[in-house]
Amino acid sequence: MSSMNKTPRHLAETVCSELKKRRTAVPDEKIIVDLMETMYYSSLRTEESEPVIFHMVYLDPVQPDPKPPRNPVRDRWSYIPFAEPIPFSVSNVVKIAKSTDLRTSSFVIWPDKEDQLFIWGLVDQQNPFHKFLNRSAEIEPERPGIFQASVEGIGNIVVYMRYEKVAELRVNELIRFSIDIFREGPIRDLLAPGIKRYLQEVRSHLPDDIYMTDAGMDEFHTQQWISALCRILLRIQKIKKGGAILITPYIDPADLNVKYGINYDRLPTSLQSNAVTKIKSDYLEAHLLGLTESKPKEILSSQYFQLRRMEKDLRANKNEIDGVIWFIALLTRVDGLVAMDPDLVVKGYGVEIKNWQEPDNLFIASDRLATPAKLRPAAYNHFGTRHRSMMRYCSQNPGSVGFVVSQDGEVRVMTMMEERLVMWENIRLKYYSYAAKKKPA
Repeated sequence: MSSMNKTPRHLAETVCSELKKRRTAVPDEKIIVDLMETMYYSSLRTEESEPVIFHMVYLDPVQPDPKPPRNPVRDRWSYIPFAEPIPFSVSNVVKIAKSTDLRTSSFVIWPDKEDQLFIWGLVDQQNPFHKFLNRSAEIEPERPGIFQASVEGIGNIVVYMRYEKVAELRVNELIRFSIDIFREGPIRDLLAPGIKRYLQEVRSHLPDDIYMTDAGMDEFHTQQWISALCRILLRIQKIKKGGAILITPYIDPADLNVKYGINYDRLPTSLQSNAVTKIKSDYLEAHLLGLTESKPKEILSSQYFQLRRMEKDLRANKNEIDGVIWFIALLTRVDGLVAMDPDLVVKGYGVEIKNWQEPDNLFIASDRLATPAKLRPAAYNHFGTRHRSMMRYCSQNPGSVGFVVSQDGEVRVMTMMEERLVMWENIRLKYYSYAAKKKPA
């Protein structure tokens, strides 16, 4: 085996190292190696022709909830023990993996006195974490256990400690960081005009004294805009058919054959409506709180009813945005790409790229800034049809951004930078930070 190949043992060593950094009681490394190997080999199996996918929590069944909150929320997790623990083996995992789902529940894994791993039961109410991770919620819910791990595909294991991603094993590659292209750099710069117009539109619907033009509020609503784009890409990943989204300032018939032309602007308008309603709601709530503390008799019932209506509108806004994101993601199932303008208005789908001029060069960026010293050359012909067509378009149309999602879920982003066609891999789409202290730029 090549020294470049990584195994479940390498992932286990990384987990143990992170536990030591946190001064957490570290189990014997052999136990964690056994855990990761069982998860890995389970992922190579199928059950009724379907992949084995599951989530686990490394949790002490004797003391599953050592510090419960005084006033727990209704959807807080709970531990449901099995009548008899089940040995944590590949055959057993394959049989019962379908009783869990990455969105809802987890196996509770812990060693017995002889250091043999068992499945002791289940943890429910994992939905809040899944929603937060996939940018559908803003509040960080409590997480049970010492660490958590998921089998997300064949040979694909991801380990978390709360909201920090420890590492991800993809078959034989150990990934310790991802690239946040939306934070800063060329991709963020190309998206900036659309974000700026979005913020201006939101402000235009509010009095100056309500919209506080501080950086914090602008950044919050900027993240809402970016999250919508990320959620579309995450939904395309879940569909597992592959897809592509092109954000381009111009739709030129010489370059693009738009089979199904539409002018779908509901994503930007629903985001704007949601932002305006939230700002008004937060402002009114702060106003009422101030009156409650200083002049309780001056509070009008109409103001309370107004706040309740806004809360109802916010729930409707969220449902609308969820539906819009699904709508756009499903358009990618049709052959061809989905074309959007810089304001995230869908201009058409089933779009065929007509340009056959191959790029002069291609470089893979290892940081979000595409620093020249961190670019490595890549071969255009090593990629599939969907990638190559997007490369051809972006190389001939500076200012465009192409997002390509492979059937295996890998997301790549490309654009032209001066005389180079640059592509980013291993893009960070979900909400998490990496546990490694040394984080690449």
